[in-house]
Amino acid sequence: MNGTDERILAVDPHPRMLASLEALAAARSLPLDTAATLAEARTALQSGGYGVVLVDPQFPDGDGLVLVRELRDSDVDIVVFTADPSASAPIQALRHGAADFLRKPCGPDELLLTVQNTVERRRLSRTNREMSSRLRRSERLYQFIVDNSPDLIYVLDNEGRFTFVNNTVRHLLGYQPEMLLGRHFSQIIVRADRALARYCFNERRTGDRATRGLELRLQRSGGGDPVHVDLNATGMYGDGGGDPEGGFLGTYGVARDVTERKHAEAIIRHQAYHDMLTGLPNRALFQDRLRQSLAQARRSQNRAAVLFLDLDRFKMVNDSLGHSFGDRILEQVARRLRECLREGDTLARMGGDEFTVLLPKLEREDSAARVAQKCVGALETPFELDDQEVYLGVSIGIAVYPEHGETMESLVKHADTAMYHAKSHEAAHYAFYDAGMGNRMDHYLSMETGLRRALGNQELQVVYQPQVDTDDGSIVAVEALLRWRHPERGMITPMDFIPVAEQTGLIVPISLWLLREACRECLRWGSPEAPPRLAINLSSLQVEQPDFVEGVLAVLHETGFPPERLEFEITEHLLLRNVDAVVDKLRELSGRGIRFAIDDFGTGYSSLSYLQRLPIHSLKIDQSFIHGIHTTADEGTLVRTIISMARGLGLSVVAEGVETREQLQTLQNMHCRAMQGFLFSRPLAAADMAALLGSWDGGQSMRAAALSC
Repeated sequence: MNGTDERILAVDPHPRMLASLEALAAARSLPLDTAATLAEARTALQSGGYGVVLVDPQFPDGDGLVLVRELRDSDVDIVVFTADPSASAPIQALRHGAADFLRKPCGPDELLLTVQNTVERRRLSRTNREMSSRLRRSERLYQFIVDNSPDLIYVLDNEGRFTFVNNTVRHLLGYQPEMLLGRHFSQIIVRADRALARYCFNERRTGDRATRGLELRLQRSGGGDPVHVDLNATGMYGDGGGDPEGGFLGTYGVARDVTERKHAEAIIRHQAYHDMLTGLPNRALFQDRLRQSLAQARRSQNRAAVLFLDLDRFKMVNDSLGHSFGDRILEQVARRLRECLREGDTLARMGGDEFTVLLPKLEREDSAARVAQKCVGALETPFELDDQEVYLGVSIGIAVYPEHGETMESLVKHADTAMYHAKSHEAAHYAFYDAGMGNRMDHYLSMETGLRRALGNQELQVVYQPQVDTDDGSIVAVEALLRWRHPERGMITPMDFIPVAEQTGLIVPISLWLLREACRECLRWGSPEAPPRLAINLSSLQVEQPDFVEGVLAVLHETGFPPERLEFEITEHLLLRNVDAVVDKLRELSGRGIRFAIDDFGTGYSSLSYLQRLPIHSLKIDQSFIHGIHTTADEGTLVRTIISMARGLGLSVVAEGVETREQLQTLQNMHCRAMQGFLFSRPLAAADMAALLGSWDGGQSMRAAALSC
């Protein structure tokens, strides 16, 4: 039975035949059951488990062919075993559904062979059904996998026409699969990629030479953006191999949608070469374009220019209004600067508030200057954001190829150097590089490095110069002045290092140190009956700091210095540059008792409206007017006008730079009481100033000082 667990049922009305069959089955180990009537047979068959039924059609209780017909549609094979000698008996049996036919009597071997053949046919039939079922399941699975694959799977014939395409083409390209069948593959390829697709999409090679990982663009049915795919394709041949002699059948290919990956790569590339905030090219892209422009300029012998831009007062905006506000200002700056350039020019953000401009081809010698002027003009208009009006400026350095450098590095460096030169001369706004700037830049960097070290190494020193009331000869104030004793260069004048401190921002910590040191030293000088005020110069950058007021009050609290003895000297330039931001801070400090004086009065564009809005207590006449008080009539008239104006506004006046008795006498005749200068004392160290205060006895000391000059 070849391992089957199915049983055989013998149905025969003759007991002797059934006994013979049982004996034969026992001898051959066949799983045989018997039934003597049709009723017994039906009962046995209801229990199942039978694969072959051996039945005699002749039964006293009925026609056995009825049982054959009943089993026709069941999974049971019928062998008719009859003594009917007629020729129609086998035909009739087979028509009723019998699988085989035997005549009685027959030998045991013939009977066994017939049964075994029936069993084998059943086994083969069952195996065939199982294989067919597995094949159908496999085909359904294959069809499901292919149709639901996220990849486009296709087959082309040997002429490049579609013979199969899976359902993915619907959502990928908008085609129904049947729409492409019989059509040439080129109809779905973007025109620019068709030459490449001719040898790849319709690949004829196999093995290692077949197409792997090729990127193509496919066109959507309704147009629109193309679909980027990653293509793998191989040729199909009649012999199953890659031999062209086997007959080329067509191409099998898989195209994977990589559109999102391409978009992500594009974003990454954009981020790698563009500034995230403004969308402008960044340093890397600017350098690449500059490198290409210089190569073209060398070949065509053209000129090119690099502009280095640095915003003025932007740090104050960031510190006072926040970095988020500053970022939005930078976006507006970028938009304005773009409008100043030609289509072929490059505007890049180098970082912070620094920008660069590449002018790849200068048509005229003054083209770079005209672009710089447009940029300056574009940023002069105030920026309005969140009901805030912000004024910015810009300093621009210009380097031209080949005059100012022939390499990318030298042009950028020299434009940067020229920018610092323009920043130190605010009226200029922009400057072209010249060789002398390099030396000044080296000096600037050396000065900056030394200043950073000086503050920690106690190289800075405070000296004091008295202000004298010439009516009674008393010292009414001392002005604290800063000196730098360099370990190698010796004494460095403020004129040399203060501008560097201003541009680098070091002036802020230096000014706080000066205030703290001067307050401490003044308190050590004892307690004269009328202790002099302490006058200290304020930097514009220091006042613009958001925590300026808090910093001053913290120093006064730390040292215990009385605020009513402190006087800050500010310049007209500070007031004109940002009077709205300054006025509230000065009023708050004035409310604490601190006095304010305008230093170098008359050298700027003075405005009486500023004097009325601000808590100003005195004016200091610049020493340049005092030095010319006897040489030109204009200087004398100007000094007399300043003194009269101050008296009319209820302000006191201090004349700076008084060095001769003639100047003293003239100023007294003009009713100027307070004076300061070498006529009375040079700037003195703290100990010497303390000694001078201790020995000063009013008018006699003043006359002695005047006679000694």
